Amino acid sequence: MNYKLLVDTAMLAGEIMLVSGAETYRVEDTMSRILKTSGLEKTETFVTPTGIFLTLGDTSIDNITLIKRIETRITDLSKIYEVNNVSRALCNNSISLTEAYEMLKNINQAKKYNITIYNICIVLGSAAFTILLGGKWIDCFIASINGGFIALIFMLTKTTKIKSFIKNMICSIVIAFTSVAITHFFDIGIQRDILISGSAMPLLPGVAITNAIRDILQGDYLSGGARAIEAFVSAATIAAGIGVGLFCFSLIIGGGVL
Repeated sequence: MNYKLLVDTAMLAGEIMLVSGAETYRVEDTMSRILKTSGLEKTETFVTPTGIFLTLGDTSIDNITLIKRIETRITDLSKIYEVNNVSRALCNNSISLTEAYEMLKNINQAKKYNITIYNICIVLGSAAFTILLGGKWIDCFIASINGGFIALIFMLTKTTKIKSFIKNMICSIVIAFTSVAITHFFDIGIQRDILISGSAMPLLPGVAITNAIRDILQGDYLSGGARAIEAFVSAATIAAGIGVGLFCFSLIIGGGVL
């Protein structure tokens, strides 16, 4: 067996899953199963939200160790599903190691979700959450406009290296400023608190919170704690952005908003 190709395959599978938003224990399990197809005694994997470590070794060969730094993370459940399918097929001997590696490369190079559909979902998400929080149809309509601003900001900052926390804060400032401006100048029964809350819902770190809880329940306190801190900081920046937006508008009109 080509052990170098095996560790490259396991590392690529783990990288795709972690970048796509999988829990760390799930990444470790998938990588371990792939490495164990070698039949060697030593197969170790260690995954954190920002790094992957693996070792393959035996008395008959020199240890092979790889380290991979993970700098960005998104949410792409489709890729996680596809990697799991490749892993199962490899472990069941349904495909060869070379085929598995090529399939993983294709998965990694595949385009992300269509940007148009992604932006439409942001707009619809803001509107739908506003309705769920008890908003009226006028609140829903304005929330969809705020969702459009979120999508626009994401598009404008896509090619930059601005961290997601800063993007969320900018979006929150725009949401809050736009919402209070409309409610201030147009007395049409808009519920400002529901409007702001519903518009900001697509920004909330729901996946990070869920993964943090699942990692902690699996006994991985390091990764779970790191994800929990990430979720807390993200939520804090959203709250701070809303506060800044309200404060800025109150300065413009001379007070009365807060």
